[in-house]
Amino acid sequence: MRKHEIVLKLDASNKVMIYHTSILPTAYVLVLCDYGTPESEIMDQLSKLPCVTEVNRLGGPYDIIVKLSDDSMDSIRESIGKHMTRIHGIQSTITLMAE
Repeated sequence: MRKHEIVLKLDASNKVMIYHTSILPTAYVLVLCDYGTPESEIMDQLSKLPCVTEVNRLGGPYDIIVKLSDDSMDSIRESIGKHMTRIHGIQSTITLMAE
């Protein structure tokens, strides 16, 4: 479900400006790749999945971070559960959901 907020800010002339923002449900998935599988191939496949908005390489214990956004958290869950987990070369994932 999309959340809406109203933000009030003062501009340089102390005039109140009203901004309407819309916040989409979002998930971040940390991906650990199998040793020997090129990360670029996995990143290419991840970027084609429904709801995926960003795919970036990481340094540290995980190899890739994926950002997913959509009007529906169910669509995001489906993209992760039905599509992402079936990509060859992904050893494990950790999902962080923000509504």
